[in-house]
Amino acid sequence: MLEIVSNRPELVTALPRWMFPESVEKELQTTEGLAIGEIAGRDSIAAVLEAVKKQKLKALLPTIAYTGTEFGDWAPLFKKIGLLAQELAGRSVKVFDPVLLGAPRWWRHLCGRYVPSLFDRFGFYSPCAGCHLYLHALRIPLARRINCKIIIGGERESHEGKVKINQTAAALDACTAFAGSFGIDLFLPLRKISRDEDIASIIGRQRWEADEQLGCVLSGNYLDETGKVTCREEDIKRFFSEYAIAEADRLVREVLTAP
Repeated sequence: MLEIVSNRPELVTALPRWMFPESVEKELQTTEGLAIGEIAGRDSIAAVLEAVKKQKLKALLPTIAYTGTEFGDWAPLFKKIGLLAQELAGRSVKVFDPVLLGAPRWWRHLCGRYVPSLFDRFGFYSPCAGCHLYLHALRIPLARRINCKIIIGGERESHEGKVKINQTAAALDACTAFAGSFGIDLFLPLRKISRDEDIASIIGRQRWEADEQLGCVLSGNYLDETGKVTCREEDIKRFFSEYAIAEADRLVREVLTAP
């Protein structure tokens, strides 16, 4: 697992059998009450716990995705999945072994390739705008492969009043509609929760300390020196509606229709 996140190969559907055995794949295809969990940080753990309660889920496939911009220790992610499995076992929810996913080529198309033209068209450029769309889109081929209808994400429109452009209402609406076009519910149970205290309350004893989360070398690139967001909501909306959604759709369908 750690070798994969070091080398970051293209892993969308051609998953190694040591990580995704055929027997497990077949079991997942017939498992009722199954959801895919997007495991990344503290909010993603809280989102899974909330989703299990609200959706009455019976099984979870944890997934970890890489982009190429992360730094830090990956090991705590796997540790937290283990703790999550222990917690959910008490709620009669089966947690499968985690699956790693990544597609550097996808990230390049959505977030890194067309910087000058995107800036000219939309009046801003930030890799963050397309990055969360990338992370959601990456799970769609796997969800279709195992007949899973729910993907759980940990996005929040506000973080103690702070706005992240990849989690604005426009961004989240675009991502949920995109997943829905493939028959998948991108379930965001924390979307309207702003207070970190409420997230900590959901997690309970499974505390996720700040120094255990991966960082991103591009974090906060859309903020000015005073911490103010430098791009407008309407421009973010146009970025999704006029470019990113169509590009993500092309990438996903390219995989789904491959022989």
